[in-house]
Amino acid sequence: MYLPFLRGKQFELLALRELAALPLNGSKISPIIEPVKKDLKSIETASKALSVINVNIQLIVNPEHGELKRSFGPIFDSISRMNALGIHNLVPTYLIANERDYAFFKASAQEKGYLDSGYSLVLLNQISNATELKQIANNSNLKFNLIHVNHLISLRRGFPANSLGFLSDPFNRQKRNVDYLDSEDEIFSSDCFYYQDEGFAAFSDYLTIGSEYIEGGMLPYAVAIHLTYKDQDSENIRIRHFLSDNNEDISDTAGKFGEALSKLVAFIDQQDIHTFASEQFRLYHDRGAYPGLGILKKLSIMHHIELIQDNI
Repeated sequence: MYLPFLRGKQFELLALRELAALPLNGSKISPIIEPVKKDLKSIETASKALSVINVNIQLIVNPEHGELKRSFGPIFDSISRMNALGIHNLVPTYLIANERDYAFFKASAQEKGYLDSGYSLVLLNQISNATELKQIANNSNLKFNLIHVNHLISLRRGFPANSLGFLSDPFNRQKRNVDYLDSEDEIFSSDCFYYQDEGFAAFSDYLTIGSEYIEGGMLPYAVAIHLTYKDQDSENIRIRHFLSDNNEDISDTAGKFGEALSKLVAFIDQQDIHTFASEQFRLYHDRGAYPGLGILKKLSIMHHIELIQDNI
């Protein structure tokens, strides 16, 4: 099972809603969403769309970023509201990075009945209460238990094997888009090919975005489009970065997009790549249209999820 880790931003949620038409396979894909906006209507809309095709969402109930950090009540209310509507595909998911997170999980999961109805964990760090946490995990309805790769060896011991997964960040983020010129094509990950052989039920990553949380962005000097693809000669997913050519200032973002897009379309034609997102890229290229940087992010996310679904 692949659990792509997304933040609850506009274009990330749009990516999930549009992929419902693919459709996503609920036995292969179950996205994680960390809510970062107070208004949860967009997440609820995505939940409704994915429930139709039986795709569960692992919804972070204690986000560490954004407007709901330390204000978790609205997320619990959203889960209850969806359940009341007969939509039960939101799985309460807890980030565990410290003792405070563990105490919150222990109290709220028991109070709200999640230990019986089902919940997931994302373990970001080692905690002193690990032994007690493992006891709870082995005696409750734990759906997924993702462990950050930095602590995978030490923390995986003692948890139920049928829930065990890992979270990694294979995206090699650069400080500036133009810096991707030094590594235009690189290995992204091979996790989708080996995770089951290595004893895991699931794996997760931050897609072509990376784990760093950025609230907003400035106009870039260079436009970069990030696209993952299957290496034909090995069991690897690679990533290629398509860069604009005229990167001296922040002017003419649309023109820079066109430069990067021409390179991407030439590549996907040469590689015979056809995904929901790749066809949208071709359409924008044929029209000479510039949809905005948010759409680039959405299409890159959509393409990566479809690629992984096709390879697990």
